[in-house]
Amino acid sequence: MAIKVGGTIVINDSRVISNLGSALTVSNGGTGAGSFTANNLLVGNGTSSFQLIAPGSSGNVLTSGGSSWSSSAAGGASLTNDTRQAVTSAATTTIDLANGQVIDLTMAGNISTLSFSNVPSAGTPILIQIVVKNASDGTAYTITWPNSVYWSGQYTGTTIADVQTAPTLATGANGVTTIALLTTDGGTKWRGWVEGTIAGGAFYSLYSWGRGTGGRLGQGSTAYSSSPVQVGALTDWAIVSCGYRHVVAIKTDGTMWSWGTNVSGALGLNQGLGVNKSSPTQIGALTNWSKVSAASDCNMAIKTNGTLWAWGSNAYGQLGNNIAPGTDSVSSPIQIGVLTTWSSVGGTRSNFAAIKTDGTLWAWGRNFRGVLGLNSTANVSSPTQLGALSNWSSVNPAFSCTAAIKTDGTLWVWGDARNGALGLNDTVDRSSPVQLGASTWSATSTYTYVMAAIKTDGTLWTWGKNNDGRLGQNSTINLSSPVQVGALTNWLKLSASAGYFLQAIKTDGTLWSWGQNSSGQLGQNNTTYLSSPVQVGASTNWFAVSQGGSFVSALTALTVNPG
Repeated sequence: MAIKVGGTIVINDSRVISNLGSALTVSNGGTGAGSFTANNLLVGNGTSSFQLIAPGSSGNVLTSGGSSWSSSAAGGASLTNDTRQAVTSAATTTIDLANGQVIDLTMAGNISTLSFSNVPSAGTPILIQIVVKNASDGTAYTITWPNSVYWSGQYTGTTIADVQTAPTLATGANGVTTIALLTTDGGTKWRGWVEGTIAGGAFYSLYSWGRGTGGRLGQGSTAYSSSPVQVGALTDWAIVSCGYRHVVAIKTDGTMWSWGTNVSGALGLNQGLGVNKSSPTQIGALTNWSKVSAASDCNMAIKTNGTLWAWGSNAYGQLGNNIAPGTDSVSSPIQIGVLTTWSSVGGTRSNFAAIKTDGTLWAWGRNFRGVLGLNSTANVSSPTQLGALSNWSSVNPAFSCTAAIKTDGTLWVWGDARNGALGLNDTVDRSSPVQLGASTWSATSTYTYVMAAIKTDGTLWTWGKNNDGRLGQNSTINLSSPVQVGALTNWLKLSASAGYFLQAIKTDGTLWSWGQNSSGQLGQNNTTYLSSPVQVGASTNWFAVSQGGSFVSALTALTVNPG
């Protein structure tokens, strides 16, 4: 498309031309008279070129969204923002504009102080585009924008509607908000507006494989499967957790479901013991379940209001309801205490550990060889705090040993040290947390005499008992301190199991498994044991994996919003 005009053309500050369908040329009609002055013209949201043809063209044209511009005469300045940079949020986040003018900002925490460095000096316009991606778990983090940012609405074609408050970021897992900021005075003042918002929410399909006894695969039968098979046709699963012989899962609508063997009322269905379920069955009618941890015949779950609930076996006081151990198994969820400050919970055969919203760590149940970390070996039938610290980030208890990570990334271990399970290069039990090395860690998983963890650099490390090659070291030699598995730096998530095998997800969405494979639980379409990681199929959209006694349940991401 061409537009010809005569005389002098002037376009003033902050005008927007959007959605260009084809190349756009603006000229002075070929008369040789007049000039074109662009006072900070913004060209965006297009994919085609924009050209000015006039003697003495001058000023600045800024482009975004794939547009480009050119001038046929000297004096036409240009500034593009095609270079991208990735930034992960922290409480204090500085965006260095020398690294690129399109910023992919992944929210991993609230930003209380946001600033920009290397902003061009006054008189040099700069347009930046910030693609804000919400956390993958749906946590709605916030940004406190600098006072220098003045917010405007999106350009309607004739006017820009002013907005007096900062925009609300997209909610839901991986929700995306695209924000543009323009300054002409070196960052003293920014004009900002929202270019687009996509509500978050990934859709997950549920798969299972391995031992099918008691209906634990949820496939409507007790048959085994040595490769992943989808559980039904639904794509609304959000969380899945395997106990030793049953599964509990939460859907995106907040409902909770269970299947498998119903020992001690572990399915939470308020039915007679031994009434197994071979396909998902809803637990009650509530829609406010948020997190769940299934263990051996018992479970813990957290509601969206922060309350903690338990059901199943109470053989060692692991339900945390202060009832004498060995009595009163519960076949439907009951609340533990009255607190509304529970954030996360994990459990195993007979003990649990949880973290509150204030960062304190609590444990209860069987205290085999000091696994509760309470500086004793006495069983505890209600949540009891470990020390006075309030900087715990995640915890993974096993039957005999526990690993936890603090907010500073340090890894702490305690419990049974036989077979070198604590990684402290000895076999001395610890009944309270002890730091393991000086590295920083991002994820950990444990089982009896086995630990695995991922460092913040993406490397994978294992230690402990190595029967069946479960440590992934291509050997069966026990290890009493962490040893790296291979040389890769793209490991993301982990799951260990009562079945003496491990599975892990890489940053590229592939799933890998190794160790014991007596029931086909490695998902390799065979029962061959593996002593080093081997990929499960060819899929690259695995999101989460959980393991029980010789079986696996896992989620694949059907759709994840861009960003």
